[in-house]
Amino acid sequence: MLSSRPTKVRRRAIGAKHLKAKTIITKAYSIPLVSRDNQGCPLLPFTVGIMTVNRLGEVCMREHFHTERYIFPVGYEVTRKYSSTVDPTADAIYTCSILDGGDGPKFKIVASDVPDRPQIAATATGAWCTIVKQVNTIRNRKHSNAVSGPDFFGLGQNTIRHLIQELPNADHLRDYIWQNFVEGGPSIGGSHAVVVSALPQGQYNVADGRADDSSSYRHSPTSAIATFFPHLNPPTL
Repeated sequence: MLSSRPTKVRRRAIGAKHLKAKTIITKAYSIPLVSRDNQGCPLLPFTVGIMTVNRLGEVCMREHFHTERYIFPVGYEVTRKYSSTVDPTADAIYTCSILDGGDGPKFKIVASDVPDRPQIAATATGAWCTIVKQVNTIRNRKHSNAVSGPDFFGLGQNTIRHLIQELPNADHLRDYIWQNFVEGGPSIGGSHAVVVSALPQGQYNVADGRADDSSSYRHSPTSAIATFFPHLNPPTL
């Protein structure tokens, strides 16, 4: 019977991989300043680029909840605009969230114009590919349906990556390769994706960015959607 214990060679390989994930030196990425409360926690929700971040979530230490490139925090939630899957002349607001699927994350997407038809998949790419295919089909496009799911979830956006790295236990993840970000550093190409509050002035959520939960929010994500996309009428989330 074969032993389930790693051989000496395999243990050496595992150790090398673990060392690689912790010792690779990456270049520093310049990002805009993030508004924070007195404890240094980011004020949520905020908008950066096309993404409105409602919740950062919590780091899960179990297998499959991170890769070398991405962290998938449970409870993470963003909203963004994209073409509608039911009206070829309109856009919709898509709420993207990461759930605890037990043996790995589940990626959920809910469109504002069809809230009763959520897309849920084991990967971010799987969830978004279904939507992109529907968008292309009703518009008679012959485009590829291939997308980067993590990017469509905002997980590749440097400011968002920076804030996820600040969550408790992010620095203890086995395989994730730490990235270096500098808030307020010189921009590359002359401009940053500006970070702005997604709430009216003076109505900030003083949320604990290191342990987000629904009880730490004084405003619902719906208010953020209405602020930036008044022509849409999103459902109550």
